[in-house]
Amino acid sequence: MFSFWQLVLLFLRVLLLTGGSNGEFYSSVDTMQALAYVEKEILDATHVYVKAQEEQLNLYRNFVAQVKREHAMAIDEMQLEEYVGHPLHAFRLLKRMVTDWNGLHELMVNNQAREDYHQKIDQVAKDFGYPDNTDIQGAVKAFNRLQEVYNLTANHLADGIINGKLTETELEWRECFEIGVQLFDLKQYERSLEWFKVAFRILVTSSRKVLNRRKFEFELMEYMAIANFELGNAKSAGILLDQILKVEPTHSAQQTRKYLLHREMLSTKKVEVASDPTWHANYTRLCQGHRLPEPFTGKSLHCYLDAKRHVSFILAPLKVEQVHVDPDINVYHGVLNDAQIEKILQESDQNEMMRSAVSGDKGSATIADLRVSQQTWLNYSSPIMRSLSNLISDISGFDMAGAEQMQVANYGVGGQYEPHPDYFEVNLPQEFKGDRISTSMFYLSDVELGGNTVFIKLNVFLPPIKGAMVMWHNLHYSLDVDRRTIHAGCPVLIGSKRIGNVWMHSGYQEFRRPCLLTCDEEKSSGYRD
Repeated sequence: MFSFWQLVLLFLRVLLLTGGSNGEFYSSVDTMQALAYVEKEILDATHVYVKAQEEQLNLYRNFVAQVKREHAMAIDEMQLEEYVGHPLHAFRLLKRMVTDWNGLHELMVNNQAREDYHQKIDQVAKDFGYPDNTDIQGAVKAFNRLQEVYNLTANHLADGIINGKLTETELEWRECFEIGVQLFDLKQYERSLEWFKVAFRILVTSSRKVLNRRKFEFELMEYMAIANFELGNAKSAGILLDQILKVEPTHSAQQTRKYLLHREMLSTKKVEVASDPTWHANYTRLCQGHRLPEPFTGKSLHCYLDAKRHVSFILAPLKVEQVHVDPDINVYHGVLNDAQIEKILQESDQNEMMRSAVSGDKGSATIADLRVSQQTWLNYSSPIMRSLSNLISDISGFDMAGAEQMQVANYGVGGQYEPHPDYFEVNLPQEFKGDRISTSMFYLSDVELGGNTVFIKLNVFLPPIKGAMVMWHNLHYSLDVDRRTIHAGCPVLIGSKRIGNVWMHSGYQEFRRPCLLTCDEEKSSGYRD
């Protein structure tokens, strides 16, 4: 989609080594692709420096060689999008950028080669971009989501097994340790304990030489002890600390044990286990591609060709798949071809992608983990967007004067959008002419694993199919909100998910979808939370 320099020009706002950041990398696969090129620039500069310091910097030479091998796989042996769409690759890329490279910079000696090296890095900082610890934390939160939604174990992820599929990437003990620490800091003690155990297993069974191996083993055990204590298992915590002190009586675990004993004496409150929201069980089931069995209602679902909806479909009928009746949810297959999708994505690439937000009070935008993606907006002035506008109008029958600009979104590492309605109901933005009467969602990419669109109250899941459009009505004929249409975008497991959303307002559709003689709002009245 981008040439190298087109990718470069998108990221001109970041300051390296000064803590600057142009927003986020982890929340979009597109920005992760650009980040890979940033690392390539840093890799080349570091390689020059290491060559100049060959005798003194063997450690740096080995590090660079390792990263070069990773890049050979990412850029030469695999499609770059496929590489950064893999959550393990994405985490390793972010970890190298945030932790490993910064550690390398701090160890550089003060000489001419060092000065040349830093000048090069400073230039990269001005021209490209650089992630920070929020990206690492975002990637770790993505791991947590993927494990929770798809029932993935830390053992399988560390071994490169995702959803039963063996991949070519495995995590080292340090990377598992880092995930555990980040989860620990987020107070996700149960999940962090799982990762600490995996890190410990890999460390103690590794045949590689590890400097200060015992020190790291004890550090992991100390973390595991505290995590156990926070989970209400003080006995396990004490056993782990005793094991450390038996070998090394003066270890800091002595102070940790005193601290935990003090807290145990003061604490009278039982550990509260957070309960999942009511929608969570059905959400995860649908994300995994499983429906609850339903009794037959007499309403059969069909796939059919529709040449009567509009004259533009006489020679090329719509391929319609009914996925639900009342409320009607239909998938229109093959409405966009690859060339059209490429033009839409090229147009979106010319705009700045911003972190997707959710609606707050009075329609204000708020960043939240329940929605992890980046987005931009396209008007209908270009030829491809005028064509898409006509297509939506011909299929929906609605007046495009009531359409919002098309939102193009890209989902990154574990990208998702938790259950939500598309209607506002309250706090309608002032510029809106009525609430969102319908949603037209275009799938602009296939997704290797994950990324289903699910309707949690209707027992419906839709896997992304490139070139298809899904349409449903968010309001009843009476213009009351239809609560049955609450839906979600499941976390992307492997790959890149791109969608285009067009929301239609009710204010222009009085004669396109008129009210019925009787109010139909009661159909969804039983679906209130």
